[in-house]
Amino acid sequence: MRYPLPPVMSEPLQPGTMYRDFEILAEVGVGSFAHVYKVLAPGFDRPLALKVATNPRMSDDMIKRAIREVAVLRSLSNQHVARLHGSSIGADHFYVLMDYVEGQQLDHFHDFDEPMAVADALRIVMQACMGLAEAHAQGVVHRDVKPANIWIQPDGAVKLLDFGLARAWGVPWAYGTNATAARTVVGTPHYCQPEQLVTDQLTPASDVYSLATILYEMLCGYAVLFPHRHVTEVVEALRDNPIAWLDAHAMRNMVPITRYPGCGGLPDALLDLLRRSLAKDPKHRPQTSGEMASILGTILCEDLDAMPAAQVRVVIQGQRPVDVPLAPGRRSLGAAAGCDVVLPGVGVDHGALVDWSGADRPMQIRPASPQLELLRNGEVIRRAAFVEPGDVFALGECHFVLIYPDEAF
Repeated sequence: MRYPLPPVMSEPLQPGTMYRDFEILAEVGVGSFAHVYKVLAPGFDRPLALKVATNPRMSDDMIKRAIREVAVLRSLSNQHVARLHGSSIGADHFYVLMDYVEGQQLDHFHDFDEPMAVADALRIVMQACMGLAEAHAQGVVHRDVKPANIWIQPDGAVKLLDFGLARAWGVPWAYGTNATAARTVVGTPHYCQPEQLVTDQLTPASDVYSLATILYEMLCGYAVLFPHRHVTEVVEALRDNPIAWLDAHAMRNMVPITRYPGCGGLPDALLDLLRRSLAKDPKHRPQTSGEMASILGTILCEDLDAMPAAQVRVVIQGQRPVDVPLAPGRRSLGAAAGCDVVLPGVGVDHGALVDWSGADRPMQIRPASPQLELLRNGEVIRRAAFVEPGDVFALGECHFVLIYPDEAF
């Protein structure tokens, strides 16, 4: 059976039917805005995910939200977000075709009333940070970071989903107006931010607060703002009271995580990161998820010895090569003293950015500015590119090689 165009979406699509040119294999998710299906699509040899608006007769706000999601997804190349393959939007329909992600959402993968091993929790949140780092660098805020939007794949890789509430900050025209009316809670109340009490102008530091809330809960099994109360207990108590959540985020202090069993020996760097990331004032937090990812990567490498560092081999003509360790995260390479890896002779303060979530994940490298001439094996690259073993990069007079741990990838 083939549905008419546009179909009436009052009932979910059934396996074996067609929606436009897509064969429905199964429904894999449903929300207030859309159904998500596993589908077969023309030209692809693997299943994809099709997100179809629940109500084809969308309001202006719903259309703006849909356009924002498409705009954000089209701009991202990071391996920790689902890649967009196509979309269609009109007055009476909207769908997005993207990667189908195997695995489980984080709140199904992990019981939040139980602590997770420290290194495992940091690896998951670091990868979620990397999924946001590229968006944050473009001034886009997710605004609904929560465990249900963090997807754990069978191999342990993490993808961040659902940018439908994303909005450019500081560039209000970029993706339209706010997705919600003023003075309502944006996103999920459990993981919203204290600044929502006074403004709806959220920044990347707002996503950092949500990520830190998730990390805290995974590390100890207790709610951040309610002493000795497990996560599900607080969720149930405040299920129908979003304003109580917002008041708690704004008025209650973070419970020191060291009070809980197994958390007394957490590294000082991790305790400091939680304290800063959960600050009431967003100016006191790490300002982007890339910054948070880099701190987590350093803790995994240096404090926990749970992840090996990569190496940057720096070569200047007439000098001996120098190897510099490269921990996971979003790392800057350039001439400035504040860069993670200082490259002599490049002529620019910040020449390249390397995104890496560690272990057996591939690195991505990009010029810090599209105007910079970053060479890979003699050819200019303007956008993000995956790093293959043996690739030689050049900035000005400096050549460098990115070396995976044991060249295992």
